[in-house]
Amino acid sequence: MKQTKSVTILPAGFTITAHAGALDTEANTLDSVRVCLENADIAEVDLRFLPDGTPVLSHNSPSANAARLEDAFRLLKQFPDKRMNVDIKATTDMPLVQKLAEEIGVLPQVFFTGVFKRFVADVRVGAPKIPYYLNVDIFPLLRYSKVYRLHLVHQAQRYGAIGLNFNHLNATKKIVNTAHANGLLVSIWTARSEDTVQKILYLGADNLTTTMPDVARKCLEAFSKQ
Repeated sequence: MKQTKSVTILPAGFTITAHAGALDTEANTLDSVRVCLENADIAEVDLRFLPDGTPVLSHNSPSANAARLEDAFRLLKQFPDKRMNVDIKATTDMPLVQKLAEEIGVLPQVFFTGVFKRFVADVRVGAPKIPYYLNVDIFPLLRYSKVYRLHLVHQAQRYGAIGLNFNHLNATKKIVNTAHANGLLVSIWTARSEDTVQKILYLGADNLTTTMPDVARKCLEAFSKQ
């Protein structure tokens, strides 16, 4: 992918998140979480709950033998310099999620994504100590509108989010810059090719989520030398 002539300086603290199932691992297993933590700054897991309220790692309806979030947190504790992105698919018992993070001692290492407007109240009331990005869908016809960019920013601020989380497909550099100018972070997902990694780097987001953290790291090294 060809870069434009404009210069992008990545934000301080730029991070790479290994998407659930990155590096050809089985998504939402403890083995996968370990591999992701070993190869990226942040490991993403998907959050759902069993019928009894137990939080587990699962993208869709979980089976009884799904990996427990509690065990993923215990694994995270072995990597004190890493973080975990808990991508919310359900909010059955958010107080328990926060309680587990506190009891295991990983609260500062955990944050949420997957928080669409329908989940905001449950997250803010149930787990107020855990920061979150507001998930938004970027409308293609509006993505170059200044009014729309400010609408996205004000929405995140109103809901108390630390930033915006959105797909790379309709992302623009102006959306990222507007968020930064208003004190918000930006996380963009999901890079499944080297071209997409380079695109997200050019946009100047604070975080990119990828299934290929190894490729992303090499791209980052090359990008930083430009």
